[in-house]
Amino acid sequence: MTDIFAKAGWIAVAVLMGLLLTWQSPVNAEAARRFGSPVLAGILSISGSLLLLALFALFTVRSLPTAASLAGMPWWAWIGGITGAVFIIGAIFVVQRTGNFVLVASVIAGQMIGALAADKFGLWGLPQLEINATKIAAVGLVLAGALVFHLSE
Repeated sequence: MTDIFAKAGWIAVAVLMGLLLTWQSPVNAEAARRFGSPVLAGILSISGSLLLLALFALFTVRSLPTAASLAGMPWWAWIGGITGAVFIIGAIFVVQRTGNFVLVASVIAGQMIGALAADKFGLWGLPQLEINATKIAAVGLVLAGALVFHLSE
């Protein structure tokens, strides 16, 4: 029973993260309009992230990694910042053309597809999990929902 409550707490954190993520694209799009450049808006966004992470690290990191531990990291451990930058710039362009709901629903569908692939093949250090028809149907429903919402306007 305690495991259910612990998982519910983490789900609540993830829901809050999702809520914040839905605000990121319109906020960055407004910054892009003000700056006249989505790239400058992306730099502003990532700079804010870097500042917050640096402050958090200042209070939580007890020791720095060694050169050997950095050298031993898999290649894909280095691409998180690249994926974040691609998302930020792409979302600035997409949200202005589709609105926030279609962007978010489409991103969620993409995340679900990526998650299925990561689980199926054990990518990025994850355990391998099976894909079933229910999971595939869930992705299809999210995609269909985004399309129906977009077509209803």
